Order: sequence, then C-alpha cells, then structure tokens
Amino acid sequence: MLKNVISVIDGATGSCGKAKVVGEIATDKEINLGAAVTNCMPNAGHTFVSEKGKVTVFRNIPVSVINPKTELFIGPGSAIDMQVFRDEYERVSKYLGDRKIYVHEMVPLIEEKHKQYEREHVKSGSTFKGCGAVSKDKVMRDSELNFFKTYRKAIRCSNEEWLDRLYSHLDNDQEYVMLEGAQGCDLSLNHSGNYPFVTSRNVSTMQLLADSGISSERLLQTIMVIRPFPIRISNVTKTGDVIYTGAYGTGEELTWTQVNLASMYGQYPFKGDVWCYDNHLDIRKVKKFLGHSSETALLQLFGKDYRKKKISDITLLEALELERLMYKGRGISEYETSFLELGMIDSDYPPNTIIDQSEQTSVTQMERRIFDLDINKLKRNCQLNTPSDLYLNFFQHLSYDYYEQKGNFADFYFNRYIRNYFDWLEDKTGVEVTALGTGMKNGDRILKRKLVKEIRKD
Repeated sequence: MLKNVISVIDGATGSCGKAKVVGEIATDKEINLGAAVTNCMPNAGHTFVSEKGKVTVFRNIPVSVINPKTELFIGPGSAIDMQVFRDEYERVSKYLGDRKIYVHEMVPLIEEKHKQYEREHVKSGSTFKGCGAVSKDKVMRDSELNFFKTYRKAIRCSNEEWLDRLYSHLDNDQEYVMLEGAQGCDLSLNHSGNYPFVTSRNVSTMQLLADSGISSERLLQTIMVIRPFPIRISNVTKTGDVIYTGAYGTGEELTWTQVNLASMYGQYPFKGDVWCYDNHLDIRKVKKFLGHSSETALLQLFGKDYRKKKISDITLLEALELERLMYKGRGISEYETSFLELGMIDSDYPPNTIIDQSEQTSVTQMERRIFDLDINKLKRNCQLNTPSDLYLNFFQHLSYDYYEQKGNFADFYFNRYIRNYFDWLEDKTGVEVTALGTGMKNGDRILKRKLVKEIRKD
C-alpha cells in the first residue's frame, strides 16, 4: 500500500498555527504536493502569513492553494456559508488562478436559520456560525437542507467523481496528499473530556481520513502542531454577553501579562500575582487606566459584575492587565509600563518595556484566553493520533529571544530552561519536538530535521 498522506492537526484547543505549518509544506520546492483536502467549516479561521507579511485567512478553501500546482478538494465533512465563501474566494483568487476547487456533493449550506438556532440553544461557548445546527439537519436528513451547487471555479462533484479525482493523487507514488485539520483535539466532541465546551464534531487524524474517504493504510505521517500555552475563545461575545467557554483541563488560566513578562525576561510564567517584580502600584494610576478602559476590556478582566469592583482591591496583575488592554485598544503593542521596574532586555528597548503578544481569534476578533499546558491532555492526544512529530509553534512565548529566528537546531544555543522544557515534552508524550515556530511569517521556524518523510510503499 502506497503511503503518501500527510495529516496536519492541532494538538490543543485550536489556534496552534496549522496554517503556518501547512504553508511551509506547500511552499517547499522539494515536496511535490499533488492534492490537499479540507473538511473545514466557517467557525474556524486558518491564517497564513507570507514571507512579506501579507495575511490571508482561510475558512473552507485549502491553505495549500498557495502552491500553484496543488489540486484542491473540499470534503463532505465541510459546511459552507455562501457569503463567507464568496468573500474567501475573492481573498484567495490571486493564489487560485484558473484552477478549480472540487467540492463534494454532500457539503451542506449554512443559512441564517442555523445561526439563529445556535444563538438560541448553545450556552456553552460558540462562534454561532451555524456549523453545529447544519450538521444536525444533515444527520436528521432534513428535506429542507440545501447543498452546495457551484460557484465560479468551485465545482460540485458527485461522490464518484470526487473520489476518482482524489485517488488519482493517492495512487501516484511521486505525489503527497495533504489533509488540513481544523480546530483542535481538545475541542473534539467525544474524546477531549471537555464536553459541553467543545466543537460540534470529532477532531483527529482518523476523522480527517474518514471525512475524506481515505483508508488509514494510506497515512504516511501526522504532524501535531502545539503551543506552549493553549488558548480558548473569549468569555465575552461580540454583543457583550458573558458566557463561560470552558477551561483547559488542569492547566491554570494565565493572563497575557504573565506570558509577556515571562517570555521577555527568560522564565516560566509565575502563577498568581506578580509581586516578585519591583513595583509601585498606585491607586491614582489604576483609576486612570480604569477610566480609559472599554466595557469589553472590563468585562474580560472582571466579569459581568465589573462595576462592583473596588479600586482598592485591584491587584498588581489586574492593574498590569488594565494597562495592557488600554494600550491594545489604541493599537499599541510595545510600551513602557507605569507599574514595574524592569531591566532592559535588549539595547533596542528602553527599561520597563513590555511587548504584548496577545492574540485575537480569526473569526470573532475577540481576545483569546490563555492557559498553562495540561501535559496529560497532550499525552492523551498523542495516544489517540500517534503523531510522528511535534511542531512547537509560538516558541517565542517561552523566550522572546527567538522571535522570528530561522535556521536549524544546531545553529542555536538553548539554555537549560529551554532544554528541560523539550525533555519534559518528549518524555511525557513519547514524541520528538522536530520544529519550532518562532513567528507568524512563512519560514519563521527552527528545524531539527526535514519536516516531511519520504513517500513509501509497504
């Protein structure tokens, strides 16, 4: 049996940077990527950033479209919102050119009624894009459910036509086939252990294969993309409602301030408050930042009862978060804090500098929550997916010294803190860390060895 299928999956709760990894494989001139398959829905965005910094967000169309020779497939595990799809099609048209996208006949269309159903019924955290509701209608064989027809060069194919074309690549011993995963293993419906704070489907390599109609015997390797500090979506919706969106196993919820300070000053994030730093917490300054904070920021930090919060009860960490969110609201990510006495991390930065590395979700544009890693959850995800490699993205969150660095492991010195972290990950999971993502741009990475294995026949 020819083994030429590469699966790229997220080993946490999403937003680990799958699109970055897919993009690096798709643009590798030594890799003949014949086909790429997605079974994505519009509740998740996949962000590719070119070497020149151009950002493209994908929802349904394979990220591998950036390779002009790769055939593109949207599988029956997908669902399409036509307005979202039209917008995405225009965004990627420069990559697509004259190529066709082959869309399976069993891809349903998300309509407004599906989004409304979720707004009325889902109370455990959702992007409310209609994906779960449309899946419900498909499973129930709803006679009013509509399916994708054709849009420009996105062509609807029968099951037989779709599989025949896909298998022409699977049977070619000179080509790879990419399965582009969506969301993360710790959002999986059945096996994440996070129900009901999950997505509406199972997330695994086996599910990707099943949705694509591919036997597991075809799988060459699974690349599991992870990050040091997993994320979850905001507890605050775009309409200002506060809903709990779940925890991350036993991983303690952190603030972006804790991660920012730790990565810049060479240590693991302190749990709880950060009184270990020389500081001068001043109520007058806190009051100033409160006055300049948006309601969304206050909801995010203090919850729906934020008006009851006494200024005198605000901790140093909360004050630093207020300061960060105020600057972020002004579009400023690098600033000098008023509360801490910090040394210079580099001659390019003045004293007391903080660089905010916080993130927004691709779809809702709300700030992500961030957590310490629950190693047992990652270990379980490795057991369920048997990855050949761990791709540790957002490595700069462990040490900002490596931000946007490129090269091979042998080119870099890793201090004891970092080496111990690698040893810990590999010992607990039984999987080697073979790549470090150091920034958003394509090629911002440090490699231990080639990312993709040679095609083989067993």
